[in-house]
Amino acid sequence: MIGRAISQHYALPDDEQILFLNWKSKPHPDLPRITVVHDDHPMLKAPEELEISKDKYRDKKVIFLARDPRDVIVSSYFEAKKRSQLFGDNPHETRKPVFEGNFSEFLEQHRGSFDTILAYYNIWAENRYVPRDFLLVRYESLRADACSQLRQVLDFLGLNQIGEETIAEAVQFASFDHMRQMEAEGRFQSAVLNPADAKDQESYKTRKGKVGGYAGYLTSQQIEVLNRKMGTLSDYYGYKA
Repeated sequence: MIGRAISQHYALPDDEQILFLNWKSKPHPDLPRITVVHDDHPMLKAPEELEISKDKYRDKKVIFLARDPRDVIVSSYFEAKKRSQLFGDNPHETRKPVFEGNFSEFLEQHRGSFDTILAYYNIWAENRYVPRDFLLVRYESLRADACSQLRQVLDFLGLNQIGEETIAEAVQFASFDHMRQMEAEGRFQSAVLNPADAKDQESYKTRKGKVGGYAGYLTSQQIEVLNRKMGTLSDYYGYKA
C-alpha cells in the first residue's frame, strides 16, 4: 500500500522495486529513505537467542507491524512448510526456516516457536522508546480500516501531501482479492508475491488473510495452551486470550 501510494502520487514506475519498497536509492528527492526489514529473524531463533537491545534503531523512525501471535504461528508454519524454497529470491530474507514436520510438531519446536514470537513482541514493547519515533500498526486494524491506517503511516513517514483518493486507490490495489489475483496470474517476478505451488492454496503468500483464522487450524487443546501463554504478552499490543 505504501509503495502504490508513492508510485501514484509521484508518478513513478509501477514496478516491483517501488511497490515492495526495495529501493537501492530514493526514487524521488522528496521521499524519505524507507527500508523493509524482518528484524532479528525471530522465526529462526529460540527465545533466548533474540537480540535484547534495539539501539541500532536509535536514530531511526520505526513502523512495527504486529499481528495476533496465534495467527502469526499458523502463518509461520505455512511459510516454513510450503514457501521456504522461495526465500532465496526474497530480498528481505537470507536464511530459510525450512520445516518438514506436521503442525503439532511445529508448535512443539523451540526455535521459531510461539514462545519466540511472544518474547520478540515483549522485547519491542520494552524498546519502543529507543527509536527516534515509533508507530505500532496492527494487522487487525489494517483489516478493519486500511485507509485510516495507511493515512497514519504516511503521515508518520512525512508524506502527508499524499491525498485521500490516492490512499483509497492504494488500498484497493493492495486488497486481498486483488493481491491474490496478481499472485495467481504471476504479475511479479519476485518470489515475494508468488505461490510455491499454484495448485496449493496454502503455498500462496496471499493465503487466507483472515483475523482469527488460527481457530480453523488449531484444536481446542492447542488453543487453550496458546491462550495460557498469551498471558505473558505485554498489554501494549492489546491482544488477549
